[in-house]
Amino acid sequence: MGSSLEKDTFWVAQAEDEKYQKFSSAIVEEFPSSSATNIDFSSGEAKLLTQVKSTMLNSPMHRPAPNKPLFKPEEQIKRQPTSLSPGVSIVTPSAYGLAQKDLGIGLGLQGRTRFTNSSDGQLGIGIGFGNPSENVGLQVGISVIDLLGDSFEDGSFSLKLHRQLPANFRIAVGWQEAVTWGKLDVDSAVFGVVTKSFALKANPSDIFSQIDISIGVGGGPFRSETDVENGDDSLGVFGSIAVRVAEPVSTIVEWTGQDLTVGISWIPFSNLPLVIVPAVTDLTGTAGDGTRFIFGIGYGLSY
Repeated sequence: MGSSLEKDTFWVAQAEDEKYQKFSSAIVEEFPSSSATNIDFSSGEAKLLTQVKSTMLNSPMHRPAPNKPLFKPEEQIKRQPTSLSPGVSIVTPSAYGLAQKDLGIGLGLQGRTRFTNSSDGQLGIGIGFGNPSENVGLQVGISVIDLLGDSFEDGSFSLKLHRQLPANFRIAVGWQEAVTWGKLDVDSAVFGVVTKSFALKANPSDIFSQIDISIGVGGGPFRSETDVENGDDSLGVFGSIAVRVAEPVSTIVEWTGQDLTVGISWIPFSNLPLVIVPAVTDLTGTAGDGTRFIFGIGYGLSY
């Protein structure tokens, strides 16, 4: 079986385009005439602005008075290029989560599991409910482990409630392995986590444009390996730092509660919400029996 560290790994691709959604909503709110409903929000930015301008000039609400200059939406709407966002964590939870009509599918692989020379895999599906920016979002996940052994005989359901706060803060509480079947080598765990995003550049296509920092506390696999082996009912601290070094790539360093993990989250295609996450874990030797390679691939979509 897989180690206790990888049960929440890779099953959701965090591929968001919140800026584009806010931009589309802002146009409708700013120009509520019935003609605005003819705008095709699926178009590219340049085409979208052209449609807005055409719609505005043909609307009775916005025809200019005589001898007054035409309104130019290009000068009013300051819009940075849209992009999908790479993930902000590898093994540990963050306060980001899926919302209403969001779906994530992921596959995680380990070069070898702890204290063995055997590889293993995990399949995960996540679905979102609610609106975290207005009230609260709920992410429900199902994970199936031992893909390279007795496939689908062992697995679990997990839950996470998350909320978006002002000043780019997010908070979440979750319950990993809330419901299980088969035989798992990991304890159920309740956790809480806070994530803060720092925008370093106005344009996400610039290098080093953003940093996301998460810190949390939880039981189960977030405890030290010694406490897990001794059965101590303690809490462990975990956290991650993700630096968006380029528009499609973040480098991530995280403490799992037991050991150090380092990797990258990469979106190879600008118009496809596919994320690839190669990493190495157990780097310090405080847990496990040596450094191991882990790999994840995920796909996010809305329905």
